[in-house]
Amino acid sequence: MSRLKPIAPSSVGRQVAHTIRDAICSGRIALGEPLRELHLARELNVSQVSVREALLELANQGLVVRTPNVGTVVTQLTSEDVRQRVQVRVSLETLAFVEASKRVKTSDFKQLEGRLEVLSQAIARNDCYESAQADLQFHRYVWQISGNELLVRTLEQMTIPLFAFVCIVRSTGTQDLSKVVKAHSPLIAALRRGDALSIENAVRTHIERSYETFFASGLETCNEFAQSLG
Repeated sequence: MSRLKPIAPSSVGRQVAHTIRDAICSGRIALGEPLRELHLARELNVSQVSVREALLELANQGLVVRTPNVGTVVTQLTSEDVRQRVQVRVSLETLAFVEASKRVKTSDFKQLEGRLEVLSQAIARNDCYESAQADLQFHRYVWQISGNELLVRTLEQMTIPLFAFVCIVRSTGTQDLSKVVKAHSPLIAALRRGDALSIENAVRTHIERSYETFFASGLETCNEFAQSLG
């Protein structure tokens, strides 16, 4: 049975990228798994050119790693990779929130609350993938308010693999997701105050808590941790 839903021949590389990204985030394609263009093209009923375009897009997002003359594999993060990404993400996302606090409008807070409602509904349905996507959309919205496109692109590349990992972990059903929505409240409160120190504390606490269990496990890779939960 195919893990991927075939795509109509008229579709473009971006739709292929979306399909592969969904399969990675849902755990149907494993972290560290090789991705072969010909195999994917046949499975999705598209050209190899479309698959190649998709893999390039995913590589730019940090979800896959392409090595010349070797091939493409889904990004497999070690505990040290995650630690470094978390450290950098805390710094960059703090900057994004600080800059956003200078530009944020009342309507933006309504948008953020709306994204948290989508997150709450996804959790109520026990939809792990959609909950992770809604979570990411909340953060993306703040990044975009910052007005710094380079910062947004860097956070995208740095953070998407982390959210993919979080999504896979949530899909194991071993986490209590009831507190996820409430965990975003300090971020909104800090954004309203606009105080840089409050923002840094809120962002750091929010991000680091997401990976406490993984770091405490002592396991070397995200894949090992996800498998240990399953």
